[in-house]
Amino acid sequence: MSDIFVMIRNQDNNALTSIDGIAFVTLLRQDGQPLAEETFDFIYADAGFDDLPVGEYTVVVKHELVEPQQTTYDVKIISEDEVILLTFVYLEPEWVFLRIRAAVEKRL
Repeated sequence: MSDIFVMIRNQDNNALTSIDGIAFVTLLRQDGQPLAEETFDFIYADAGFDDLPVGEYTVVVKHELVEPQQTTYDVKIISEDEVILLTFVYLEPEWVFLRIRAAVEKRL
């Protein structure tokens, strides 16, 4: 089984734990149907979805005070030993989404 690990970072690659004291939320969807929802950790600004089978998923990151309020990224898990790392980067002073960095690692 595979994992998807999601992080929120600012433009300097520091954990962006919240905006105005409100945490980010991430959703995992498959075929448009919600599978899970996680609130990002207030210390490390990360969240994860564990033990996922091979397949295609959509990761959604939401926060009511950023622009846009919702950002999505499609993920395809090809083999069972993958760990998908997604970093959603925001321009902290403006509360604006900048980009997504994606990487795939093999589970040890």
